[in-house]
Amino acid sequence: MTGIERKLTTILAADVVGFSTMMSDDESGTLESLKLCRAIIDSGIAEHHGRIFGSAGDSVIAEFSSPVQAVLCADDFQKLLAERNEHFATEKKMQFRVGVNIGDVIVDGDNLFGEGVNVAARLEAIGDPGGICLSGKVYQEVKRKLDLSFVDGGAQQLKGIIDPVAGVSPEHPASERGVRHW
Repeated sequence: MTGIERKLTTILAADVVGFSTMMSDDESGTLESLKLCRAIIDSGIAEHHGRIFGSAGDSVIAEFSSPVQAVLCADDFQKLLAERNEHFATEKKMQFRVGVNIGDVIVDGDNLFGEGVNVAARLEAIGDPGGICLSGKVYQEVKRKLDLSFVDGGAQQLKGIIDPVAGVSPEHPASERGVRHW
């Protein structure tokens, strides 16, 4: 294992809900909407001192040195996306799911690999549209530092992850940015 660089970091994974269907219905309009939403998300990541290290299609994966900054970033951009959606027709609305995890990762150039990244992506996948899912590790770091209420999601068996992951979400209806911790 010598020569492998590792670090502990906070990973944020975000993905568009129903993107494939949206692309099937209107490729150019969906791409236009995605670009507008990504401008909001990318700006939020930069403002909260994060770094995007992965993006494919409708997803974005970023790292933060602080779990507080990662959760604030997700909450802020989910609010802005919800406000944006109020001004668009249903077919132009875009909702994202977000997963946030803390984990030890392998650094390979500008990219990160490992279970820490995979758990964030799996939490995103089980989250509510417009919501944020936090791992229990993230929740423990942010619970007294943020003005958010949280809902315990209980232990979840995530695809491809051996051990169940405890999780939590900020307490809001999905339409108002639910955050769950697991």
